[in-house]
Amino acid sequence: MVQRKDVFVIGHKNPDTDSICSAIAYANLKNKITKDRHFVPKRAGEISNETKYVLDFFGVESPDFIGHVGTQVRDINIKPTPSISKELSLKNAWITMRDMQEATMPVVRDDGKLEGIISVKDIATANMDIYETRILALSETKYSNILDTIDGTMIVGDPNATVPKQGKILIGAANPDLLENYVEEGDILITGNRFESQLCGVEMNAGCLVVCMGAPVSKTIQKLAKENNCAIISTPYDSYMTARLISQSTPLGYFMRKEKLITFSTEDFISDIRGMIAKIRHRDFPVLDRDGNYIGMLSRRSLLEMDNKKIIMVDHNEKSQAVDGIEEADILEIIDHHRLGTLETTMPVYFRNQPVGCTATIVYHMYLENQV
Repeated sequence: MVQRKDVFVIGHKNPDTDSICSAIAYANLKNKITKDRHFVPKRAGEISNETKYVLDFFGVESPDFIGHVGTQVRDINIKPTPSISKELSLKNAWITMRDMQEATMPVVRDDGKLEGIISVKDIATANMDIYETRILALSETKYSNILDTIDGTMIVGDPNATVPKQGKILIGAANPDLLENYVEEGDILITGNRFESQLCGVEMNAGCLVVCMGAPVSKTIQKLAKENNCAIISTPYDSYMTARLISQSTPLGYFMRKEKLITFSTEDFISDIRGMIAKIRHRDFPVLDRDGNYIGMLSRRSLLEMDNKKIIMVDHNEKSQAVDGIEEADILEIIDHHRLGTLETTMPVYFRNQPVGCTATIVYHMYLENQV
C-alpha cells in the first residue's frame, strides 16, 4: 500500500477564527474528495481566546503549530543502511560493505546510539598503514575474530578470550635456537609443523601458536600449552597468507572514526546544512532521531531528489503573512478573500479568490459544489 503524503493546510501567522476554521474545514473537505494525499490543518501562530472558545464550543481540536515549512532531513530519502558492530573484524566489515555496495557504514551500540562510522577508505588505510606488530593486542582482538579471518580451528583455548595485551605477531621462521631470542611472553607465534618451534613457543610463554597448513599438533604440545595458558589455533593457510590475513581480524572499532562525527537530525533544515554537505566531501552522513538514535544515512544524492513540503494557503496570499520558509515549500492551492499580494509560486497553482466576508464562506461553497 502506497503511503499518502501529507499536505499542510495553513492560515496566516496571526490566525483569527476565520483562518483557523478555514484550515480545519478545507483539510477535511480535501480528505473526502482526494484519495492520493492526506491533508492536515496546521496553524502558524497562537490562537486567540475567541477562536479557542469557538473550537471548544464545537468540540474541535486546535491544529498543531508549525513554525517553519522549509524542507527538513525527514522530508527527503534517508537510506536505511544497516549498522554494524565495532567487534566485527576488518575483513568481515569489508565483505559486508562490498556485498551491500556501501562506501560508508555506521557503527551502532545495542541501545541504538551511534558509536562511529567506518568507510572503505578507512579499511584501505588500515590495511596499508598497519606496521604495528602489536596491533591485535592494542585493539583487544578476540580469538574468535582470528579464527574467522584465517578459517582457523581452536585446538587449545577459549575462542571468546582476548589476545594477551603485550603480545606481538611473530613468524617462527628461524631455527629454535634463534627463535628463543625473539619470542616474548604473550606473543602470537605463526609456525609450521616443526615440533621444536612449537615447543619453543610454549616454553617462552607465547600467548598463542598459529599452526599453518593444517599441520598436526601433538598431544604433548597441547598438554604443555594448556599448562602454560598458551592458545593453539590451526589454519589451512600457509605462513605468508596467515601473516597477511591475521591483522585483518582487528575489530573495526579500533579504526572507526568516533571523534568529531558529522551527523544530522531529522529535524534539521536542508537550507541550514546544505553548505556543510557541499564543503565536506563525504558521500553519506548518519541521521539521528530526536532521541539521538541512529535511523539511516543521508547521501549527497538525496539532496537532488528531495521532496519539498506541500502547502495549501488559506485566508492569505502574501509572503509577509505566510509561515516561515514558505519560499522553500511547494504551494499547491491558495484560497482567500483578501486583496492580491506579491506572493510568487514556482509552478501554476489552484487560486480561488472571491470578494466575500471570510474565507470560510468560500470553503462552504466548495462543500456545496462537491456535494459534501
